[in-house]
Amino acid sequence: MTDTLDADTRQIAFEQFARNFARALLTTPVGWLVVLGMAWPYAPALSLLGWWVGALACWLLCLAQSVWSRRQGFDHRRHLTSARFAAFVDGIGWGMVPLFLMGHDPTLDARLAAVLCGVIAVTLGIYITAPGALRLQVSGTWAGLGLTVALGRGPDWSIVFGLAVMHVLALAFLPGITARVVDGIRLQRANARLAEQLRLHLQTVEEEAATDPLTGVLNRRALDRLLVRETERCESQGALVSVLALDLDHFKAINDTHGHAVGDEALRAFARRIRGPLRQSDHLARLGGEEFIVLLPGAALEKAHEIAERLRAIVAEAPLVDVPRVAVTVSIGVAAFRPGDGGTELLARADAAAYAAKRSGRDRVVLAEG
Repeated sequence: MTDTLDADTRQIAFEQFARNFARALLTTPVGWLVVLGMAWPYAPALSLLGWWVGALACWLLCLAQSVWSRRQGFDHRRHLTSARFAAFVDGIGWGMVPLFLMGHDPTLDARLAAVLCGVIAVTLGIYITAPGALRLQVSGTWAGLGLTVALGRGPDWSIVFGLAVMHVLALAFLPGITARVVDGIRLQRANARLAEQLRLHLQTVEEEAATDPLTGVLNRRALDRLLVRETERCESQGALVSVLALDLDHFKAINDTHGHAVGDEALRAFARRIRGPLRQSDHLARLGGEEFIVLLPGAALEKAHEIAERLRAIVAEAPLVDVPRVAVTVSIGVAAFRPGDGGTELLARADAAAYAAKRSGRDRVVLAEG
């Protein structure tokens, strides 16, 4: 069944089997105690010792394979063969129950047969995504049972027949169960892919909704959300935040002289130049046209003034566009949060300061607080 699946589904099915097998190994000694309690009054000490040594050796082999597979990441391409071998060894371990402990007492034989039936019932859940491994496990069990019968000291034939019926039914019905489980795995994978695609789509939509399409910086909608968040944080926690309002000087002349394509390139270059020296925690947004806002969380008025002067100088030191040559300056207004400010009030004070910078000669920084 699993051999016909795509690689990803085979990997998931193998991981489920390998993890179930590893957990089952941890509970195997409990089954030994049950067998030991049943066999102690009936089986000779030498038989008990032989069974215990053989079962322990099989268990240690299976445990070693499981640990190795887990450390390697349960890769079905590397570990499938060894896992199937471990399943066969696991079957041999249980096949040692009839080999060493059956044939001594009819009551004990019946009880041990019930234990073996219980083992196959539990095993179905472990091997539900690995029917091939189950066949090997059953083969290992029957190797021990067959050797017991061949030695002429096996249990009653009715017990052998009952075990055979139990194993045949398990092997007959498991492929159908496996198919339904594998279909569930496929559906789970499809849902996971769909959920991831939806997450990426929503992320893209959110980014597009918050981004200015021309410059790639934040838009007015995203800025308004940030202003509300930062002013509320300042009001409740006593934090600091400042705003820079940037307005390119004589930008209309660029569009009139060189055209809107050059004007758009100048805006993109301006956004890149301003974004460069800002901290990762700072936010650059475009209000529209040639107006931009820089939000500076944690910055007092003096620090914001220093940053504004640095940005003004960076814009003026070199042309934004080389061909045709487009050199501009920027007027900047600076405002810091004051108790009672909302985002609208803070932004309005910074904007008023930017207009004051333009009226007083442009290419300068003006503080809203004077």
